[in-house]
Amino acid sequence: MPGTNHLAQAEQAVREGRMDAAVKLYLDAAEAGAPEARRKAGELMFAGGDEVAEAVLRQALAEGDAQAADALSELLEVTGRPDAAVDLLTERHRLGENQWALPIANLLADALDEPEAAERWYVAAIEHGDPDAPNDYAAFLQDFDRVTEAEALLRPAAEGGDEFAMANLGRLLLNGDAIEDGIHWLTRAVEAGEEDALVDLADAELDAGRNDAARRHIERALDADIDGSRLLYAHLLDREGADKSEVEAAYLAAVEAGDVEVEE
Repeated sequence: MPGTNHLAQAEQAVREGRMDAAVKLYLDAAEAGAPEARRKAGELMFAGGDEVAEAVLRQALAEGDAQAADALSELLEVTGRPDAAVDLLTERHRLGENQWALPIANLLADALDEPEAAERWYVAAIEHGDPDAPNDYAAFLQDFDRVTEAEALLRPAAEGGDEFAMANLGRLLLNGDAIEDGIHWLTRAVEAGEEDALVDLADAELDAGRNDAARRHIERALDADIDGSRLLYAHLLDREGADKSEVEAAYLAAVEAGDVEVEE
């Protein structure tokens, strides 16, 4: 394969943290004809804040590397050009690259505040079978208090084994005061490996008076260093009637970890 030697050297440089050298080697590999090498150089340049990254990614895209659209659209968004990112991905979608429907929807919803257009693209993403679409579309619907529609999207995905949908369904149900059902789905999400659901699960268990279960899940969340776990641990100690100094120390640890916002 053309450029194989440069490509291998570039990947070794990345592993060693020599990013400038890796960029040069990727570009050398690209000039030698190695597929994907120019995109990889552009991605590293983007991550490093190099202003030339956009030109490199555009060239990679022009050379037929469709994956370059991902980093290029992100670059356009973070540099204040979400409309250009939407235009880019819409053109790629017209070429038959259906995977861009969901990113277009999210850009329209979050960066451009165009909910009607966003919803059309969420529906398109669902129709294309994007596995992430039910979760993102449901979050969009909840922003507009369309909870029943959101649940109708999440429940089949959760029942089908999507751990993110399990967690999101659990949170939605808790917000609607369906405590038992919410705890059930958060528990299933955690059991399926979605550790980010631990804090929400433990919080719900604590509110329900299930202190032993809450403690187990809080300890797991602490071990995984999940945001919010230190504050919840302080709440648990307070609920259990721990010594005042221990509770205060736990709250201080939560503040230092950023779990609690402190007004200056």
